[in-house]
Amino acid sequence: FSYESEDMTNRVLDFLMGKLRMGLFAIPTAAYCAYDEEEGRGVREYKLNLPPHVEQELWRVLDEHVAEGTRLEFDYYKRGCAISCVKFLKEALGATKIQYNPSLMEYAPTARELGKKYTENARWTLFYWGFIAGEDVSEPLHGDRQLLMPEDLVQAWQKATINGEPLLAQEPNVLVVGEPQRADGWFTPIIATLLILCLSIANLFWKKPYGDWLMLAMQTTLGAILVYLMYFSNLCCTSWNWLLIPFNPLPAIFWYWRKWWSLAYACVLLIWCIAMTAVAFWGHVLVDWAHIVLVLAWVMVLVKQSTSQLRTIHALFTHNRR
Repeated sequence: FSYESEDMTNRVLDFLMGKLRMGLFAIPTAAYCAYDEEEGRGVREYKLNLPPHVEQELWRVLDEHVAEGTRLEFDYYKRGCAISCVKFLKEALGATKIQYNPSLMEYAPTARELGKKYTENARWTLFYWGFIAGEDVSEPLHGDRQLLMPEDLVQAWQKATINGEPLLAQEPNVLVVGEPQRADGWFTPIIATLLILCLSIANLFWKKPYGDWLMLAMQTTLGAILVYLMYFSNLCCTSWNWLLIPFNPLPAIFWYWRKWWSLAYACVLLIWCIAMTAVAFWGHVLVDWAHIVLVLAWVMVLVKQSTSQLRTIHALFTHNRR
């Protein structure tokens, strides 16, 4: 049984609109393993130590969910594959409870922290996920809600019991040996955004407006995506997003009057960058470092638009000193 969503390869817009569905599928084990082996992913088989009547009930629960098809809205936060395993087993157990090792469940991480933990070698995935995910994923996850990833589920179930008996009966059986996880390479989001920042600094000394228009187009596009996700999309985990402050369509709308607001907005964004950096050092990451660098690149454009205001401020300051 595989709990998954509809294929989003050619349906990115449907994904952003929250139109994808997910459900449970019955797949032959050999076909499932062959697909994972082709992708270079490993498969390990864990045997549940369940009483016969619970095992029979679990089969019934799973068959019922397969018959329902893909009727549920895609939600990687509340209906991920790992937490769904917990849900299905709970349905089969009824009044019987899974007893977890307290030491494993004391710490309450956020989904954002878990996502960062498991995407260390996939920085572009983290950059993309961190951009679209709102404050929903920054709430602490208590109990089995924190079992978002298969690794978390295995770690918790290896120490869990049912009626005093271990939940996992033995060591796993390796069905497919996975390849070592590949890193993103040298061109990571932080490298890409640092290059954009350098170009924005160089653009300060270029009188042509083409660099400004390019950065404005990028800022407006990202802002339009965030506004859509927050206020119009049905995609999960797209509530308030701190990136909406630097990335929103308002600068493009009021670009004609930029000499009146660009300097003030640049100061607001500098304060935003300082606040996001301080929060990260305190241990609660709200945005990725690459996002902060990208905002600094946008600040450079705003500073360039503020040259007349800066000259006026400099003249007033020099006059007062005299």
